[in-house]
Amino acid sequence: MANKMTFWGAGPKYTLFSAVYCILMVALSFCFDPFFKIHFVPDDLLTSVGIVLVLLGIPFYIISLVTIKRAFKGGSLVTKGPFGMCRHPVYSAWIIFFVPALMLFVNTWAGLSAPLVMYFLLLLLVKKEEAWLESVFGDEYLAYKKRIPAVLPVGFFRR
Repeated sequence: MANKMTFWGAGPKYTLFSAVYCILMVALSFCFDPFFKIHFVPDDLLTSVGIVLVLLGIPFYIISLVTIKRAFKGGSLVTKGPFGMCRHPVYSAWIIFFVPALMLFVNTWAGLSAPLVMYFLLLLLVKKEEAWLESVFGDEYLAYKKRIPAVLPVGFFRR
């Protein structure tokens, strides 16, 4: 099992399913416009919040991606930085920052269901990754898994 995981892990499958759901929600919103629009919040505020989410998400995503790429090449387990906040920060960046921002830019409350669907999809698809990590890093990964949540970066707020 230790040799069967690529750098991309569950990413390609996760991206495909997530993108299909997001596209469906945006298409649904356009087809039934204005039913799925967020009417109770001004467009300028939605755009501003979306911009803030993107600006927060970009460094979180880039740091996570660079960190995991180095660790994967070096065969080490990363537990610091974004990985000290959640076990899957690359996926988390999409769930917490990028997809909600996109849905705010599009102005669709139906699209805001996408991060929730993506969260549960990730919990299903990441099991193979986590099994691989357990087989490679053993007790070190199990202790990390027990200490740090999978997706929501609450580890940062516990400090």
